Amino acid sequence: MNFIAAHRMIAMKQFLTIFSIILLISLALTGALFLLRKVWGKTDDSREHINPSIFTFFTGLYAFFLGFAIVTLWSAFLSAKTNVTREADSLMIAFRLSRDLPNSMGFREALADYVKVVVEDEWPCMEGDSMSKQADRGFEKAWDQFHLLRPQSGGDTDRYINISNHLSEASKQRLSRDLLVEGNLYPPIWAIIVFGFISVFYGLYFFHIRQNTVRLIFDFMALFMVLACIYFIYDISTPFSGYIVVRPEVFKTVHARMLGSP
Repeated sequence: MNFIAAHRMIAMKQFLTIFSIILLISLALTGALFLLRKVWGKTDDSREHINPSIFTFFTGLYAFFLGFAIVTLWSAFLSAKTNVTREADSLMIAFRLSRDLPNSMGFREALADYVKVVVEDEWPCMEGDSMSKQADRGFEKAWDQFHLLRPQSGGDTDRYINISNHLSEASKQRLSRDLLVEGNLYPPIWAIIVFGFISVFYGLYFFHIRQNTVRLIFDFMALFMVLACIYFIYDISTPFSGYIVVRPEVFKTVHARMLGSP
């Protein structure tokens, strides 16, 4: 519990740092809008030539796109978290089922070693958008040890097949981790997000040529909200790197149980 509390405190400090930076950027952009209007802006209505209905439609469309991206990526993040739990659970079940098979100690040791490598080596690698080659070899070794358990008689066939199914499930979930490790947003989507932000900034400039305190505050709030949403999209687009991440706690728990099993 102390470790979890300490981790939450670190995460909270990180989020405060990030949003403080977003706050400063928003203030800087608001100040830039103020200076641009003061130096180059004119107060006559002829400069405010953007049709309000068109700008409202555009900003509504952009807000919908940002919201859709956030919901989609959050769903992918939750799926990644669920899949990691299924993967670790499948490995633990295979470990327990193998106890009744003769000469299965090597298989269980290989599974425990693989889980340890996932925690200590693969998770740090996934923060750099890659999978661990050592973990690949460890999982192949576990499969090799499992094949040595093939029963000669029909008595243990069902148990052997059951273990095989759980290993296959773990392999499937590991492949899903590999697919998600590099992120879930394609470059064209990032182009839309960046272009949309530039367009919002451009629209705010022309709509608030006549400056006052209320309009400057609105500029700041709009810029801060859009930047916060963009950062959130950037962070959760990769479930295993960044500040909001899927952590290997379930693998640590499974490894501890494996070491405590006879």
